[in-house]
Amino acid sequence: MLGTNALMNGRLVSPKDLVFPLDDTDITSGYGCYETLKVRKGLLYLADWHEERLFASARMLGIRHALVDGQIVRALNALVDANRLRDCNIKVMLVGRQQRDADWYAFALPALFVPEGGYESGVDCLVWQGERPFPSAKSLSLLQSIIAFRAASDRGCWDALLVNRRGEMCEGTRTNIFWQRIEELDVVYTPPSSDALEGLTRKLIMEAMAKAGKPIMEQPLRLSEALSGRIAIMLSSTSTIVAPVARLMDGQSVVTLPKPPAAGELLELYRSAVAAT
Repeated sequence: MLGTNALMNGRLVSPKDLVFPLDDTDITSGYGCYETLKVRKGLLYLADWHEERLFASARMLGIRHALVDGQIVRALNALVDANRLRDCNIKVMLVGRQQRDADWYAFALPALFVPEGGYESGVDCLVWQGERPFPSAKSLSLLQSIIAFRAASDRGCWDALLVNRRGEMCEGTRTNIFWQRIEELDVVYTPPSSDALEGLTRKLIMEAMAKAGKPIMEQPLRLSEALSGRIAIMLSSTSTIVAPVARLMDGQSVVTLPKPPAAGELLELYRSAVAAT
């Protein structure tokens, strides 16, 4: 953790106070949900949206809590001010409890940045067979994602892209996917939100595309098509923003992807949309 302060149920505490016993099965079994926000130049980004999605995840998972709109946002801003960190990520965890309201915590972590040159030359990704439980909720049950992401890191990849039981590439372990067919470069696609967590960067880009009159559609991406060499892929997330994928690693095979012409446009639309919020 970074900084001298964390949050426990809205109170500023020392990070050393965020401890739990090993027989706390709610935490050790991952019964909860979370959000990761970014702080850049001392500014906390899209806090209202993250709070709204945290509450939505809690509803999907049946987690009872006593939080009201704006309560987490105010506490997070106090945490940012107390820590005086210019660049970091803030992780918020809501832990479900049996027969009582949930506990929640927040703490600062190192900021994540796309590797140098990644926005221009692209990042590498590992193809991984598997899907998250409750794909529409940001659950603490992260075993699938952790195994896939560590395997990707071992190969020098930015992320692992998950392929579901239908053979469709639906999302990364920490990113959403946008893609284009090289024979129809005027259209941008993204996998259906029913098959992937609807990231806030994804949501912001889709709204900005629609407002600008740019065609964007939800459509599954078959793995066979993704590996055909005719598909350009981009990733989005809080930390990634929008980065092109240079190569897909599938087992021992490595497929070089074409550059997505829309990557720069999506990045600018995102930045303009954030500036307007």
